[in-house]
Amino acid sequence: MDERKVYIIELGGLFPELDEEIKVHGTAGEILERIADTYGIENEPPEDIDIPLDGVYPSTRAFRAQQILEERLGKVDAFMEPDSLIDALMVEGLVRSLSEDELDEFMDREEMVNYDEARGKLDEEWTDGRWET
Repeated sequence: MDERKVYIIELGGLFPELDEEIKVHGTAGEILERIADTYGIENEPPEDIDIPLDGVYPSTRAFRAQQILEERLGKVDAFMEPDSLIDALMVEGLVRSLSEDELDEFMDREEMVNYDEARGKLDEEWTDGRWET
């Protein structure tokens, strides 16, 4: 994992309704996807979007999340793609990289999620050190 791609998104100033920070690992497009998840933005048919996605955005809802962020920043249509928006959010202090302790905590949580997913795929259940069939 690239540590430079793990961020804390601190959007409380833009979204006062946000209860907690969003910790995200991934590309700028994946960050927009997470914001879309948080705010329940639904995917739309690509023909309803006024620009071609051309692989820059992972989905139409990521594009809509960028539009919402631009609107809240007061910079509508100022960013041509997700990377420039994330860079601007970093300059504004709304996105930052994780500290070493925060990164360790994040990695531990990610490992547990991956572990639980792997266990869920097993055909047999492991309980108290024994396989149960």
